[in-house]
Amino acid sequence: MAGATKSSNRIELAIKNIWENTSAFLTSVFLLALFLRLGVMVATHSYHLGNSIDDYFGYGTEMGRVARSLAQGQGFSSPMPLPTGPTAIVGPIYPLILALIFKIFGIYTVSSAAVILGLQCVVSSLTCFFIYLCGRDSVGEAAGKLAALVWAWFPLNILFSSTRIWETSTSGMLAAALCWCMLSLFRSPSIWRATKIGVLLAISALINTSLVVLAVPFVVAAILKYRTRSLLPIVAAGISFGMLISPWLLRNHHQFGKFMLRSNFPLEFRVGNNELTRGQKVIDMHPARSVALNQQWHDLGEKRFMEEQSALNARYVSAHRRDFAFSVVNRIVNYWTGAWIAPAPDYPNLLGTIAGISLLSLLGFAGVYKMISGGNSVGFIYLGCFALYPVVYYLTTSQPRFYHTIAPLLVISGSFCLVDMVKKLRSLRADRDNSKSTFTKRVSAVV
Repeated sequence: MAGATKSSNRIELAIKNIWENTSAFLTSVFLLALFLRLGVMVATHSYHLGNSIDDYFGYGTEMGRVARSLAQGQGFSSPMPLPTGPTAIVGPIYPLILALIFKIFGIYTVSSAAVILGLQCVVSSLTCFFIYLCGRDSVGEAAGKLAALVWAWFPLNILFSSTRIWETSTSGMLAAALCWCMLSLFRSPSIWRATKIGVLLAISALINTSLVVLAVPFVVAAILKYRTRSLLPIVAAGISFGMLISPWLLRNHHQFGKFMLRSNFPLEFRVGNNELTRGQKVIDMHPARSVALNQQWHDLGEKRFMEEQSALNARYVSAHRRDFAFSVVNRIVNYWTGAWIAPAPDYPNLLGTIAGISLLSLLGFAGVYKMISGGNSVGFIYLGCFALYPVVYYLTTSQPRFYHTIAPLLVISGSFCLVDMVKKLRSLRADRDNSKSTFTKRVSAVV
C-alpha cells in the first residue's frame, strides 16, 4: 500500500514538473498529439486508396486532381473527375505541396497518401505550439497550456488530419499562428513586424482565402488604439501581402479576365441554396458528383460555368427570399451547434456531434465574455473573429471542417473560461475555510 502511494506521488510530481517546465510541457503535448494522430491513421488504414472506380477522385478530391495535373505537367487545372481546363477554385500552395509529393512518391499511390497524411499529422500537432503562444499572450500561461493540451486530444482535428487529404489542418495552424503574430503587433506596432505578418497573411490567403478575414478585427483594434501610429505598419503589411499574392492574381486575370484569389463562390452558393435544400449542401448538384455538370464545365470553361452559376443564384434568391433566409439561419445554427433546425436525410442530427460542438462554442463565447467583462480588450478581437469568419459559410454551406479552422480560438477562450472557473472555485473554498477557521477560533476563545 505504501509502495503504491509512493509511486502515485512520483507520478504526480513528474506531471507537476512537466507542467511547470514550458519546454518539457510543449514537447510532451506535441508528441502526444502526434502519437494520437498517427495512431488513428494506422488504425483506420486511411492511407489505403480504396476503390479505383472513380479513378481515385476521393483521394484529395479537387486538391488531388489539381496536384495530379501539376505533377503531370498540365498546369494548375482540372479539379473535377473529368478534365475542365485552368482553374482557380482552390488556392495554389496546398496542391503544389501535394504535387511535389506525387512527383517523389508517385501519383495516387499508398506511399504518397501515407506521406501526405503523416505531414498533416505533424502540422496538426505543431498547432499546439501556436495555440499555447496565442493563449499565453492573450489570456495567460495556464489557459494557454490547457488549450494546447485540449487541442492534442481534439477529436475533430484528429479526424481531419489523419484521415482526410485537404488543407484543413494547415488552416487551423495558420489561424492560431496569425492570431498570435497579430497580437504581438497589436501590443507593439512595428513596421518590420507588420511586414512579416503581411507575408504570413499572404501565405494563408493562398492556402485558405477565408483566413484573410481574421486580420480585420486586429486592424480595427489597432486603429482604435494607436490612431495614426498604426497607419505605417498597416501599409507595410498591405504591401508585403500584395506583393506575394500578385503573381496568383495576375495569373487568374490572364486566365479568367479578372483579379481574384478563388473562383468557386458561385458554385458553393449554388449547391447550398436551391429548390432541393433547406440549407444543406446538395452534393448531386456539384460537378464532382454530376457527370452532366462536369461536362458542362468542360464545354463552357470555368469562367462561363461560374457566370452561369451566378445567374442561377440570382434568380433563386429573387424568387425564394424566405427559403434563402431560412437556409442562412439553418446554417448559422448548424455552424455553432452541429444541429440542423430542419435536418435532411443525408444530414441528420447526431447527438455526439451536437454535444461536442455546442459545448466548445458555449465555452468559447463564455470565455470571450469573461475577457471583456474582466477588462481584457483582446476579448473584442476574439469576438470580431467569431463574428466575421463564418459569414461566407452562412451564405454557402456549413460543414465541420469550416468550423475547425476557427476552433483553435474557441479552444483558447474556452480554456480561459475553465481556468477562470477553477480559480473562482478555489477562491470560494479558501474563503469558506478561512470563515470556518475564524469561527473555530472565536468559539475556542469563548470556551
